Amino acid sequence: MRTDGCSRVKRTLILVVDRDNDFGSKGGVVTPIIGIDDALEAVINLGVADPEDSDVNALLAAVNIYKDLVELGADVEIALICGDQKVGHRSDSALVDELEEVISKVEPERAVLVGDGAEDEYIYPIVSSRVPIDSVKRVFVKQSPGLEGSLYIFSKILRDPGKRKRFLTPIATLLGLISLIYFSIPAYDFYMGRSVTLSSFSTPIVGLLISFVLLLYAFNVVDRTFEFLGNWVNDMRSGSVAAVFSFFAFLAIVLGVTIGVYAVFTMVDNNPLSMFMAFATNAMWPIVFAILINDMGKVINNYILEKKIPQSFMIGTIMVFGTAFIIQGVLDYTRRYLGYAVISIGLIYTEVAMGVLFTVIASILQASYKSHFKQFPMARSDE
Repeated sequence: MRTDGCSRVKRTLILVVDRDNDFGSKGGVVTPIIGIDDALEAVINLGVADPEDSDVNALLAAVNIYKDLVELGADVEIALICGDQKVGHRSDSALVDELEEVISKVEPERAVLVGDGAEDEYIYPIVSSRVPIDSVKRVFVKQSPGLEGSLYIFSKILRDPGKRKRFLTPIATLLGLISLIYFSIPAYDFYMGRSVTLSSFSTPIVGLLISFVLLLYAFNVVDRTFEFLGNWVNDMRSGSVAAVFSFFAFLAIVLGVTIGVYAVFTMVDNNPLSMFMAFATNAMWPIVFAILINDMGKVINNYILEKKIPQSFMIGTIMVFGTAFIIQGVLDYTRRYLGYAVISIGLIYTEVAMGVLFTVIASILQASYKSHFKQFPMARSDE
């Protein structure tokens, strides 16, 4: 209850913030949630879907604070706002929108922020810039002590795709960099003609393989690959033009890699830099055409379904060619400068000039389209 004068009770908002939207993605809760009844319903929905989620405990702690303040006669309201599964700018924008909606309805004069302690440093400035925060309540779930509890927490992290990626990516990257450093030492000795044993390479190679497997697991590459292949098979069965073109694009990539590898194996010079440049020079253009073939399939399929041609295809095609010509010119100049190949300087200038020309044309078309897109018989594309 509010009172007038110096004894006036300030309206307090008990705010729970779920930055990665577990309530929405797991519990099907539509946010923002305002009010104790809706908050209890939300915590039941998420608790049933994932009883081990720490956000359940955060909202329950907020409910506990709400009841304590109500018993003390405070003017208090409870609310839940959520971000997005793609944590970052996208989730923070969603939080800001929901927070402003809550503030406009509740009109709080101060707030109590309740969270699981994982990302308070990101959430606090967003909330405090709009309403004064009296206190922050961090909720930690009690676990069994010792090794059993640690293994439980670790396994829970690995089961969550977002947390798994954030946890394993730095470890895999660090392991890969260390392995590369240890791999480069015997590789340099071998290049200089010194005696090197196979065991010198075994440890760094194992480290690189472990790093590679951890990255595949962190980004869920295997499941995504099978999902992509399943979608591709379904598209082929349904007669999708894009699926057919993507198959030919894959063949073009295989052809480019094969040509590049063949060029390396037919070289007399065993210099690693020379071998890399020979591979890149021979494999690049088939891969460039593979990109164009894949995009062309999407455009044709889009035109069949919607009778529209996205303007990004024409600009993107010109930009791809421009970038490829510039890369080709840089590779040829480097090979000529280091004495790996005899290449006409005029050809190099022509390649770079063509790349710059294509890039400028693409930029002009992009700027022109933004200014006069209504005059073009093409459709905008957000893809």
